[in-house]
Amino acid sequence: MKRYWGLLGDAFWLVVTAGILVGGYLGYQTLGALKEPVAAAPIERELPVVDVRALDPHTQPVPIRGEGFIRPDRQVGLAAQISGRIEYLHPAVESRGQILRGEVLARLDDDDALASVERAQADILSTQADQALNESQFTRNQRLFERDIVSQEQMDELSSRKNQLAATLASQKSQLTSAQIQLERTEILAPFDATVLDQSATIGDVVSIGSAIATLYTHNELEVSVPISADAAGLVPGLFDGGAQPAIVTGRFAGERISWQAQVDRVDPSLDARTRTINVIVRLLDPGQATFGSGSMNLPSGAPPALINAFVDVVIEGARLPGIYTIPSTSLRDGDAVWLVGPDDTLTIHTARAVHVDGDITYVSIADVPQGARLVTSALDAAVDGMTVQTVDAAARTAALSE
Repeated sequence: MKRYWGLLGDAFWLVVTAGILVGGYLGYQTLGALKEPVAAAPIERELPVVDVRALDPHTQPVPIRGEGFIRPDRQVGLAAQISGRIEYLHPAVESRGQILRGEVLARLDDDDALASVERAQADILSTQADQALNESQFTRNQRLFERDIVSQEQMDELSSRKNQLAATLASQKSQLTSAQIQLERTEILAPFDATVLDQSATIGDVVSIGSAIATLYTHNELEVSVPISADAAGLVPGLFDGGAQPAIVTGRFAGERISWQAQVDRVDPSLDARTRTINVIVRLLDPGQATFGSGSMNLPSGAPPALINAFVDVVIEGARLPGIYTIPSTSLRDGDAVWLVGPDDTLTIHTARAVHVDGDITYVSIADVPQGARLVTSALDAAVDGMTVQTVDAAARTAALSE
């Protein structure tokens, strides 16, 4: 009896299980029939937005920039060549004014030098008188010697005396020359047109040989030594052949920007041992003629001349190169490429060769630039040649239309 009820229970659960399976299948079919079909929709991807700017050829000379300090072409310290007391100083010494070549800068007490000159002159006159007497005696005794009245020994003595007097006269003339030189050295002359930089002695001072009196410099011949790289130097036409390329020297005075016309004068024959740069010397053409950056001079003091030791910027006119463009330095990709966008908003990658870097601006050579191409200045996660992009101005127009 128990077995009968066990088989009946198994059959019951088998029927229940089959019912569940059949019910699930029928339910799945019913839900499937009621489900609305889903159509595939295309995915719209946003175009990358980039900043662009015009790409115009650079037709002007490439500027080579540097900086340095204004210095005189010549600067000398004048010193005494003899010992003595200063009796006179040129007024320009105390006023730090200008002095012309050949003018007396300082004069020392010349009493001793004059006395030496006069003494040497007197000695010469005395010796010349002795020579005249000796010559007269020699001529007279020569006739007597021919008549055997005067001996050979007497003639030899007169001849020896004549030679002694000639030697004495030569020595005295040398002493006179030396005394005259000492007298000339009591006056210290300006060796060139100059301005007095500083004063080291004053009237009444007793100076010795080598004592400094004043320092002079060429106020009308000023220059700036500009260190530039070898790459930049290679862009200056005629740099090593004596070419006088134009340049502009610019400084600041009392808040005003001041410029002077200049030109390349020469170049040092060696590289700087520490910086490995080349020193190019630029000469100011007219140190007294300045141009104000504002176009007018507004200083009560008036326009200053070029002041030595002033720190200045220098721009040397470099070469004019074909196929050159100026771009922001950050727009040069991987050091040798630029991204351009054509009129059809297609991005292309072009090889670019950096010719000169001028701070935030780089001068590059780009071959085969498409007509109307613009330079991409912004970043892209992944730039692919031929990809379509959207410029910032186009994106702004689209956003305005959608509002």
